[in-house]
Amino acid sequence: MTDLFVFKVRMNIADLFHRSHHQEVFTAALQKAETLEHFVLKLIGFCGLSYLDNVHWLGVREKHQPDVWLENAQGQVDVALYAGEHSLIELHKYRKQANKVVFLVFDADAWYAELAPHLIAVRDIRIFSLSADFVSQLASVLSRSLHWDVIIDNGVISVSDKVDYYQSEIIKLH
Repeated sequence: MTDLFVFKVRMNIADLFHRSHHQEVFTAALQKAETLEHFVLKLIGFCGLSYLDNVHWLGVREKHQPDVWLENAQGQVDVALYAGEHSLIELHKYRKQANKVVFLVFDADAWYAELAPHLIAVRDIRIFSLSADFVSQLASVLSRSLHWDVIIDNGVISVSDKVDYYQSEIIKLH
């Protein structure tokens, strides 16, 4: 997309893993340089961390800022979530800026295979992968509505947009 696309997000999130059920309502914009798939990963990442009260969404792209993050009581980034594949240099840089770093990717087997040997000595980094079909299906229906019912349970995420139902396994790579 080339134009700024603004969404009114309303998500009912049932995170059975963290025993949380809540609704999130906010305005989000797809930035000019952002792909729909990256935007969807950010939304899913937000769902995954939203069981805590101090979750933040990156509204305007700033270099090396996490897409979604949790702050501690001192205002420091406790958990930083980045959507998409990043280089090893970026992973190390991000790790220095937060206590824990999470990467949310889709079908990133080749990317992860290249990085895995270098991650053995790196602590507090988690990498989760979703199905590319799941991400692309959600990206293709964004213009219809962003009123989602989300269920996270036992390594699976399900999203319903009142018309269709989408599901993906959440694979922990690291």
